[in-house]
Amino acid sequence: MKAVRIHGYGGPEVLVYEDVPTPELKPEQVLVRVEAATVNPIDVAVREDRFPTPKSPPKTIGSDGAGVVAAVGADVAGVSAGERVFFSGLGIGSEGSYAEYAVIHEAQAVPIPDGLSAADAAALGMVFPTAYYALVTRGAVQAGETVLVQGAAGGVGSASVQLAKAFGARVIGTVGSEAEAELVRSLGADETIDYKREDVAARALELTAGKGVDLVHELVISANLPADVRLVAKGGRIVCTGQGPSPEVIVPIGAALAKDVTLLFMSLNNAGRAGVAKIAAEVARMAADGKVRPVIGATLPLAEARRAHELLAADHVGKIVLVP
Repeated sequence: MKAVRIHGYGGPEVLVYEDVPTPELKPEQVLVRVEAATVNPIDVAVREDRFPTPKSPPKTIGSDGAGVVAAVGADVAGVSAGERVFFSGLGIGSEGSYAEYAVIHEAQAVPIPDGLSAADAAALGMVFPTAYYALVTRGAVQAGETVLVQGAAGGVGSASVQLAKAFGARVIGTVGSEAEAELVRSLGADETIDYKREDVAARALELTAGKGVDLVHELVISANLPADVRLVAKGGRIVCTGQGPSPEVIVPIGAALAKDVTLLFMSLNNAGRAGVAKIAAEVARMAADGKVRPVIGATLPLAEARRAHELLAADHVGKIVLVP
């Protein structure tokens, strides 16, 4: 089969499209004929060795994908050959999804509802479960609350906007351009704030008549957390997902104490394989019902994975999908 592998770490040039043996199954595993795989920042981190993994090169990268079950191991009872599934969480301790075939654990297989294409299902992948875990599991979002999404046009941000709206919240999203603002509003945001031209905290307080927002989904922690403390309401929550440019941040303690601010940190990995799959199944049902939708910005052949990684590093909107 064809796969995209790395034999060493570095830039997009280390991605090699080549022939590799079709993987063999262990008893608890499922073999999927991949119809779509998505490109994520975690894939870049693995490629650059910024996210150390148990498996050393040469290895196939890629975390998310979707396709048709080609075969199942002897101990697999809940998944059948011919079933359409999508999955997330590959490429860390295993071979990844940038391939014509991928092996997943039975617990990672999520049925694709009728009406969703493989590309759409793959694009739900990591970003929607991450947003769901942040808003629902950690943030306990409630209908009628005001939610601010920092970085609303990104993969997780655009998912967060849609999910918050679907759960009945008023949604404010920060964006970096008018094109991003148009996208975020089309996904359900009630207001947008251009972080390049406006004071985000001041504008958020203005939009909430001085009260502040109930819940912040923060995707650039080290850059924005001090402002989040300023703009959150008394008793408000800040769910921290993405590190941002620095591994450290200074929190204005006085302001946080004065408003009973709750800081919540998260990693989707803590949900476990089965937990992530359960969330993904719920999100897929929401997508099939038209409550949320994946945002696909570009579709490329698997052989052009290098180009896909170059696009990811540039200004782009939506998920990048690779098709074997």
